[in-house]
Amino acid sequence: MLGIVELPPGIDPLARATDEQDVPLQDITAAPRSYTVEVELTGATSWHSSCSCDESGELLCAHGAALLYRWLAQPAGFEPRIQPSAAQEKPVPRPSPTASRPSTAREALKAESLPNPPANNAVRYSPDLVNILVQIGLGELRGIAREYNLATNGLSRQQLAEQIVRAMKQPDVVRKVATTLEKPQRQLLAALSLAGGLVHDDDLRGLFERFSLGQPAQLQRALLALQGKALLFRVNSFNADLLARNGGPGDLLDIGWFVPAEIRAALRVFVPVTSFDPEQPDEHKGLPRVQDLPPLRILADLLLVARALDGMRIEPEDAWPAAPASEPEQPVIHPNTAGSSHTALLSQPKELASPALLEALKKKVSFAPSFLRFAIQVLLLAGIVQRPEREAPFLRILPDAAQLLLGSNQAEVLSDLFKLWLQSPSVAELFALQEDGIRLLCRMTPLNVPLLRAGELAEENADARRTLVDLLAQAPIGQWMQFTAFSRFVYRLNPLLLQRRQRLLPAPHWWLEAETGKVLKPLHLGDWQRAELLYVARLIMGPLHWWGLCDVALSSQGRLLAFRMTAVARWLLHNIPLDLEIPDEEATPDTPEVLENGQVLLPSSARYWPIIQLFEQCAEATGVARSQLRYRFTPQALSQALSQGYQMTRLLEVLRQLVARSPQEEGPAAQLLARLERWLAGYGRARIYTGVTIVEAIDTSVMRELTATTSLDEYVIRSLHPTIVVVKPDATERLSDELKRRGQSPLIYNEDLYGSE
Repeated sequence: MLGIVELPPGIDPLARATDEQDVPLQDITAAPRSYTVEVELTGATSWHSSCSCDESGELLCAHGAALLYRWLAQPAGFEPRIQPSAAQEKPVPRPSPTASRPSTAREALKAESLPNPPANNAVRYSPDLVNILVQIGLGELRGIAREYNLATNGLSRQQLAEQIVRAMKQPDVVRKVATTLEKPQRQLLAALSLAGGLVHDDDLRGLFERFSLGQPAQLQRALLALQGKALLFRVNSFNADLLARNGGPGDLLDIGWFVPAEIRAALRVFVPVTSFDPEQPDEHKGLPRVQDLPPLRILADLLLVARALDGMRIEPEDAWPAAPASEPEQPVIHPNTAGSSHTALLSQPKELASPALLEALKKKVSFAPSFLRFAIQVLLLAGIVQRPEREAPFLRILPDAAQLLLGSNQAEVLSDLFKLWLQSPSVAELFALQEDGIRLLCRMTPLNVPLLRAGELAEENADARRTLVDLLAQAPIGQWMQFTAFSRFVYRLNPLLLQRRQRLLPAPHWWLEAETGKVLKPLHLGDWQRAELLYVARLIMGPLHWWGLCDVALSSQGRLLAFRMTAVARWLLHNIPLDLEIPDEEATPDTPEVLENGQVLLPSSARYWPIIQLFEQCAEATGVARSQLRYRFTPQALSQALSQGYQMTRLLEVLRQLVARSPQEEGPAAQLLARLERWLAGYGRARIYTGVTIVEAIDTSVMRELTATTSLDEYVIRSLHPTIVVVKPDATERLSDELKRRGQSPLIYNEDLYGSE
């Protein structure tokens, strides 16, 4: 592992103090420090490490230990390197973030950005196929070469393996080989590709049975056929180079099967679709309600929520903490089963927004509580909204949040936010099942200590979220898909969507219940539909729809009937550029709404960004009202804008056009325009006076002495500076005489005698 451990300015908490050399405090706090650390694990208790701190010894230095702890806590933050045989080399692992807060929203996104999500038919970790093929017997290797029409005479095992890999990288050759497979074999290969390309032995047998591909003997024959054509490989240990993200953690898998990335890319397997016509009314449910969002709409909504949160006070009794919890929330003991089976009912963790916060937020913006929880989560992850501190229990947003979310880099910002949300561990979607009556329970020790380790539920939820997104990345774009058929396919493909890690434990650490004492078993279709099905539906109707990845068709009761992937999904999941319409500046002059108190309301939308940018530069943001951005003009904000060189011509033009369209001649808009014109007319006006007499002292102490010993106060007209005053013309002779009587000779400069300076 290779990473960078960055420390903020301040005393290094990882450095060891020595008695021989004491580093001065000013040298430590001068600038943040950065340590490059490399750790190579050679065994369960052995390693080789190097660090730029130059600390030597048998034990890891504190920076190396910090890198290891980071890897254990958030393995998704590290991205492995590609072997030299790959086309491109992956970047180094993500540096560990510093404790200092970013000063701008763009820096916050760069500090929190994570690796790209896997594209369609792409394995996150690409193994070295040459090394795998070399381990196969020479006879089997020659049989594989003949399947690809390769010459085998006189070639060594290494040369045969290299020729096979070169042939596998040619899509046409791979497709020709795949056409020789029988139908069940092709279906098995397609299912394995859609399942992520990596499955455990037990999962493979279950997948074969759920798709009804044949008898157990046919499974073995299909595996041998796929192996004989190098379309499927069996491995005995999944290390970091062989493990794909969709397959789960490598230390949980001993024996399994994987489809190479080259095969998946060549075959282009898509999710099977049951078509749906949203314009065809149902006999009992009527015409479905289609909900689609404009591209990038989520950025405008996030800005609206951020402005509503800005300055909001967090009361002491609010359960929402000032910092994210590092330990799992202490579960509430279930009263019916705590004494017998040692189980506990999990309560909502503190990292999720409290009901009190959501209730206060709903009074400002008209969004559903589910979207508000999602928006708060994304804004906190990106650092756009800063959590309150103990000394100042107020939420704050970064000053350039509007420029970030609605400016010219919207596409790049949306991509960064989506990657950040997709890779971040969270329990939000899992605990949202409680709204449907699903309870989360965990196992306890005899001493009533939960068996859940820190972050276990968040990792389970993050894995399920990524698995579903990877599957949707292989769905056709722009085609309506019936959700019932899609959910049945998800069940056949991966019934352990939410509890993948629990199947390897003798007794699961946690489980789901819809009724007291009745555990929902995901391998049973009826139980799966009561929990995992709701999870998939909520994820599609919620975050994926809000991100703009899919449009949804709902019944009159709000149930998900169908969905379709949009052009945004092609962009975010496949890196295909998205064509965006440029806002028309001339089409938005009548957007502002002026209130009676002189404040201005603007819709939060990228279409109105040119006008919003004017108000961001020249006015003071005062939150939201009527689900719109609210601004107020103050002399301080206007003065600051003028001092930064902003021109007010465009602002006055917008307000004049608004007044011209207003039905009231002397309404709030006209009053606001008159006030701004009056302020601008008086701002920076200079008056030049000639023929005045000025008294200047060398410093303030001399000026105080003059005031005390002479009659200077009687002649002062205006004080320009603590050491410069304007006096009456006849004061020159009298003040000069008073100073001469005290033995002092003032320097007198006469413009008539010496000319102007």
